[in-house]
Amino acid sequence: MKTIRADILAIGSELLHGGRVDSNSLFIADMLAQCGIRVVKKIALGDELRDMQVALRASSRQADVVIVTGGLGSTVDDRTREAVATTFRRPLKVRPKAMQILKRQVEERGRVVTSLLARQAIMPTGAIVLDNTVGTAPGFFIHEGRAHVFVIPGVPREAREMMKFQVQPILKRKLKTTAVLWTHSFNTIGLPETEIQELISPFFQPSSAIALSLLASTKGVKVTLSGWCSKLSHSRTPKSSKGFAEGDYLVGKVREALEPCLFSEGEDTMEIVVGQLLSSKKLMLGLAESCTGGLIAHRLTEVPGSSNYLDRGVVTYSNKAKQELLGVPPALLRKYGAVSSQAAEAMAKGIRGKSRVDLGVSVTGIAGPGGGSAKKPVGLVYMAIDGPQGTQSQRCQFWGDRTEIKFRSSQAALNMIRRYALHI
Repeated sequence: MKTIRADILAIGSELLHGGRVDSNSLFIADMLAQCGIRVVKKIALGDELRDMQVALRASSRQADVVIVTGGLGSTVDDRTREAVATTFRRPLKVRPKAMQILKRQVEERGRVVTSLLARQAIMPTGAIVLDNTVGTAPGFFIHEGRAHVFVIPGVPREAREMMKFQVQPILKRKLKTTAVLWTHSFNTIGLPETEIQELISPFFQPSSAIALSLLASTKGVKVTLSGWCSKLSHSRTPKSSKGFAEGDYLVGKVREALEPCLFSEGEDTMEIVVGQLLSSKKLMLGLAESCTGGLIAHRLTEVPGSSNYLDRGVVTYSNKAKQELLGVPPALLRKYGAVSSQAAEAMAKGIRGKSRVDLGVSVTGIAGPGGGSAKKPVGLVYMAIDGPQGTQSQRCQFWGDRTEIKFRSSQAALNMIRRYALHI
């Protein structure tokens, strides 16, 4: 099985100063994998010409494919064209096709091509121009020695479109490979990655062709199995793959081991899973949020068709709001406090009664960084659900900053909805 190697060079001093995250490399690596190309190295570089030249020279000697992203604008720090031209001794010149693309995009925005903007039409001699359908800076492609060097914009939307419609077709045409990256992922909640590793690591042998990776985040722990195999024996559906028996075996074993904490496989988020479940069971939901500030409602409504299962949501941040909008008794709040299982259950019953829906859900807690105490520390969250199976509540203790605590709370609340709805 032939393996094709790729390097990614991300250009921009802002990537090194903490002002911007290099998100391009993630989808570029995925798109290259779709072409049977393995990313071996990715480097973030500043705008220094010499650093770019050194990286370009090294990657063009070691890799079959080099993707350079960023530095194609019109400002003084956009020096990627110059770096490519000087490294490979290809003089820069204005390319008519690039100028046409630039004029088209600029004029559609009601502007004119100034001398500064016209810099974007300057490219190394012999380069093939790559169209930019969503931005003004065209990309380009050169074949240097063994390497296919693609230079694309740094703006994520522009980079993604150019990779999909310009770069991938060229790679598939020019580089023939039988390799394909097989992956299968599991999304879990409720267990830390150390415990998950203990559950599934016995299935993996040192000589295994399948790699295991665990990624912990505020969503939970994502478990990914991956391995390179031959197209001739590969099936996109792991269950029916005949040529990748080890992958089939491990998917089954991992699925079985993770079942208690598994909420989805693949790319389905918690809000998608919950929405599909509520929709399939024709259940309507009402939300009463305190510490999450409407985040649960926001996440549910990010999914198209959410009006089929979300009736309403209220943010009852103060005790006054809890009393007036949800009917929580003042005496209950005085006795137990707003952050308590009793308050959470009263809120869930209140929103269900007010909206006359199938399920009422509430969240109340201390997101921090202040407001905590020894008895009720920052990160303490209570949530409750009221429905046909009665009222249930749970106590959670989360860690992290305010944003992380809010998201973890929303994820746990959505999971509570999922588990409750499964038994209706």
